[in-house]
Amino acid sequence: MTSRTWKPQRHAVAAIGASAPLPSMAVDPLITERTIFNVDRTHRFTLFRHWGDADDFACGISMNPSGAAEDVSDPTVDGMCRRAREYWGVGAYYQLNVMSVRGTYSAELKKTGVVNLPENDEWIRRIASSARLVIVSWGNPGHKSGRGPIVAGILRQVCDPNRVFCFGRNKNGSPVHPLYQRLDAPLLPFFAD
Repeated sequence: MTSRTWKPQRHAVAAIGASAPLPSMAVDPLITERTIFNVDRTHRFTLFRHWGDADDFACGISMNPSGAAEDVSDPTVDGMCRRAREYWGVGAYYQLNVMSVRGTYSAELKKTGVVNLPENDEWIRRIASSARLVIVSWGNPGHKSGRGPIVAGILRQVCDPNRVFCFGRNKNGSPVHPLYQRLDAPLLPFFAD
């Protein structure tokens, strides 16, 4: 099974802090290698998909990881991969998040003590610094938590600001989430100072 023919069989949801199950089917080894969890799989640092040149990629940085893993997806990841493939002209996509704890519903974040592991910031630095495009979309919860501004600071350190985009801004200045944006929605500069 190759990445060109692989399609997730279902969308996954996750209770806050739940461990991601190990893949239930054969997965492209590159997806397995570049999708990174902590040891008990309760925190996800990267989620990787590719259909062409795996080293020519966009990365998105949203709120917190959902149930998506090596062999399952979610609507946000599916939409971002489709944009990356059809509109942005890259061969791969990384999903990153301002908070590393897995959980489909961000309203449940208050139910867990540790929402972000320090390794998450290192993975953001590593992946974003090499991405052709970085699309931020952590929304109001990411901004209110304080993690959005921290990640914006990281991006200013490691990226050319002209490579960092969003789909628009909420009233508080946070980047809107992509789930309800048109697939062909234009990207706007995030660091338009």
